[in-house]
Amino acid sequence: MVDKIAVLTGGAGKMGGGICRALGTVGIRSAVLDLELSRAESCAQAIVCDVTDEASCAAAIDEIVRELGGVDVLVNLAQAYVTTTALVDLTADDLRVSYETGPIASLRMMQLCYPHMKARGGGAVVNIVSGSGTQGAALQGAYGSAKEAIRGITKTAALEWGRDNIRVNALAPFGGPRENLEANQFLQQFVETTPLGRYGDPETEIGHAIAFLATNTFVTGRTLMVDGGIGTFR
Repeated sequence: MVDKIAVLTGGAGKMGGGICRALGTVGIRSAVLDLELSRAESCAQAIVCDVTDEASCAAAIDEIVRELGGVDVLVNLAQAYVTTTALVDLTADDLRVSYETGPIASLRMMQLCYPHMKARGGGAVVNIVSGSGTQGAALQGAYGSAKEAIRGITKTAALEWGRDNIRVNALAPFGGPRENLEANQFLQQFVETTPLGRYGDPETEIGHAIAFLATNTFVTGRTLMVDGGIGTFR
């Protein structure tokens, strides 16, 4: 029986579809928020939303609560990716794009979902971060720093919202649709150094890890690395 509702930002692609299917296996129905809905999987209700616009986000959450009854889980997947740039060439605009679509948007969605989770007796937030931040990566200054900012927000929220029975965790994946890997030499070089030697599956590996964080009632404030062992020292 489906009795819980998840909000998934930036989830209209195959990664989001895999996450939605995985959440469905544990009785969680998903509402996907994205600017581009033509790629949205049929397993989720899709709503047009610009995560950088406060009014658009508020309207989307209002619609979800009105149509589906509430919010139990938030998965912040949305994040614009700035082209790989050397730190000496990084611009304020590069940072602005990364931060407005990443930590600022994630915090906005968390703030909007918080009262609805609290009203239902608790909930879970899963913020998607990256090894580009946790271990660092050359040419990833904008993306990596934005992802680390999300981790900082995650830990603060876990401390502040725990007494409301709202768990807040981060997940750093190395995975996605196979076509993304095949078209990206940057990702391919990481596969070669990954102990498991492959790219994670959006549903069976990344998605089910998110489902675990969405349903486990005693894990909060943590970063779960679902990356095939790339950053073994973390």
